Amino acid sequence: MNHKIKLIGAAIDACAGTRGSADTPDILSRNSLLKPLGLEFDKIVYYTGTRHDIPKLTHFFTELALLTQDAVLNNQLPVIIGGDHSCAIGSWSGIATALKDQSYGIIWLDAHLDAHTPEDSESGNIHGMPVATLMGEGYGEFLNILDNNPKLDPKNIVFIGIRSYEAAEKERLERLGVKIYYTEEVGERGFVDVFEEAWNELTSRVDKIGLSIDLDGFDPEFAPGVGTPANDGINFFDCIKALSKIDKSKLIGLEITECNDHFDPSGQTIGCIVELLKVIL
Repeated sequence: MNHKIKLIGAAIDACAGTRGSADTPDILSRNSLLKPLGLEFDKIVYYTGTRHDIPKLTHFFTELALLTQDAVLNNQLPVIIGGDHSCAIGSWSGIATALKDQSYGIIWLDAHLDAHTPEDSESGNIHGMPVATLMGEGYGEFLNILDNNPKLDPKNIVFIGIRSYEAAEKERLERLGVKIYYTEEVGERGFVDVFEEAWNELTSRVDKIGLSIDLDGFDPEFAPGVGTPANDGINFFDCIKALSKIDKSKLIGLEITECNDHFDPSGQTIGCIVELLKVIL
């Protein structure tokens, strides 16, 4: 890497259906799992409210956005460890604002589309809304973090590994022309081929690329410690292989979310975070 990593913890789980993922940054620190990589958290941001406290959530996402914005402006690579995937609202708002006139895209590895709005979400869980929010739909307070512009162009997001979703979010993304690699295509072609295609296609159109990885995107065989597991997921080792090949000078941010160590006493899932960081380093 040409620039220093700024490691940020996003300790939030109130926006998910299950609690526990907020503990992940502290578990990584407490058990010295990052020391062999020469990493430590620059800061861990804690959320202690409920999913219904929109002003308090806005403050949390804004604090996170300021940290990622500062990292980009200081030629650092922001690496965000969640917490539930709602943290993406803050993470990418800060990165997008820092980039200003530069374009960026995101490869979103996940079992889910995360593109609900408050009006069409059956659960009301905000960890299912970050993509819609970043594209400019959702709670108004979240849309105006750092500035009042949409933070993500729909044509510059690519989903990989999708296999659990609702009709409303699928319709929204298809209407906007978002590229989605469902798990059936990933299984047929192989993750490495699909990921390289997505990376190269984005590289041809944008200045920088971010990775947002929900660990439930991987098959539970590899990452059992998540709140919403879904079978037939991505092979973790294929992901490591694909990431080892990318041009890391294009990488503008990395986010890893939804590890819930309480569902995996073996530590296998939190070990996936360490391996992902290792390949990026």
